[in-house]
Amino acid sequence: MGLFGSPEEKAAKQEEKLNKMMEKYGLEKLPAEYRDKVKEINTELMGTGMMEAGLKLSMSGKTEEVLQVYYLKAIMEQNWIIIRLLNDLSTK
Repeated sequence: MGLFGSPEEKAAKQEEKLNKMMEKYGLEKLPAEYRDKVKEINTELMGTGMMEAGLKLSMSGKTEEVLQVYYLKAIMEQNWIIIRLLNDLSTK
C-alpha cells in the first residue's frame, strides 16, 4: 500500500463521492450510460470549487469576481435540476 492509499481505495472514495453528489441532486435514477458523463462534469466542477474556496479565504478578492463565482455556482445547481427533470420526463 502506498502512502496515500491503493488505487482501489482511491477509486472507491471517488465512487462514494460521486454517489453522494448524485444523491444530493436527485440523479440516482439517471441511466448508467450517463453516469460517466456526470462523473466527468463533477471532476471538472471540483476544480472550480477550489477556486471558490480560495476566494472565500482571500480578503483581497474583488466583489465582482466573488459574485461571478456565486452566479456560476447557481447556474450549475440549476443545470443539475434541469438534468434530473428531463430524465424524469423521458422515463415517463
